[in-house]
Amino acid sequence: MKKSILATGIIAAAFITGFGSIYHDSRPNTNKDGIMTLRMAQTSSESGAIGQSMNQFAQRINERTNGKIQVEIYHNGQLGAEIDTIEGCQMGTIDLAVVNQSTLGNFISDFPALDIPYLITSTKQADQVFLGEIGNHFLEELSDVELYGLGIWESGFRNLTNSKTEVNQVSDIKGLKIRTMENQIHISFWKALGADATPMAWGEAYTALQQGALDGQENPCTVILTNNVAQVNKNLAVTEHAYSTVFLIMSPTAWASLGEENQRIFKETVLECGLEERNLSRKMDAESIDQLKEQGMTVTYPDKQEFIKAAAPLYKEWEKQYGDIITKIRSFQTESEE
Repeated sequence: MKKSILATGIIAAAFITGFGSIYHDSRPNTNKDGIMTLRMAQTSSESGAIGQSMNQFAQRINERTNGKIQVEIYHNGQLGAEIDTIEGCQMGTIDLAVVNQSTLGNFISDFPALDIPYLITSTKQADQVFLGEIGNHFLEELSDVELYGLGIWESGFRNLTNSKTEVNQVSDIKGLKIRTMENQIHISFWKALGADATPMAWGEAYTALQQGALDGQENPCTVILTNNVAQVNKNLAVTEHAYSTVFLIMSPTAWASLGEENQRIFKETVLECGLEERNLSRKMDAESIDQLKEQGMTVTYPDKQEFIKAAAPLYKEWEKQYGDIITKIRSFQTESEE
């Protein structure tokens, strides 16, 4: 699912609308007064750190371009699942999207390395990785699949929830049907722990959790809180098994249309809002466990070393595939600050 997705989408669109109208309908839209309107999408809640920061970003862009650029924000998957928004940016039907690093692993071969469990163990290490040379490398790679990489924000450390049992050790996970993102690293990890790993888009997963077709899911605590997971899962295990980011991606056509000065404004504003988003994400994450307890969740803290040991055979294979990236990320590894 790499560049061929873009080509397939264009061919399909051509049969439906004709090639001339593809370009006629492509974004961004500029009205007779010279005001450009950009559409920006994400699949999660507006109330999370990412959602709030997207709104702040849109407001600042409007102010700093003297109202000449307006960014319309679409939360909660209004413009489709993450893969839909990525493909939309490739084809120019969506201007900006905020997507998880895991989903981008379906498009670029070395992105899955970012999801290797316990490769990143602290927020300090995460900032060194994603705000430095490694982060820039992954942003630049997006151009290989017809995307422009604008910046990297934080989603946070992922934890496990389920409706069946308290998780205090690896054996408690055996047989649980766990929703994962469409990411082979995640799927392999949960299978190694004995779970029935089920890749699924978030919009479908919540319904499946409500209906009992899934037992659990894994996400940062802020996402668990703002997406009302406590209503369908009563057990939270603080596993912190993977650190997740979201990438701000943009349609290359939309990016080129901005012009040099507005491109500078966009880059500076994304970085500024991203630093604020990290602080907000960490504040919300620290508060969210108590709030989840108040909503009736039982919280456990299993030994992470047991999880690492259970998945050890996978690490050997991952090192064969992603050795250079793993070595670079591990060079920043420090003791957790939290």
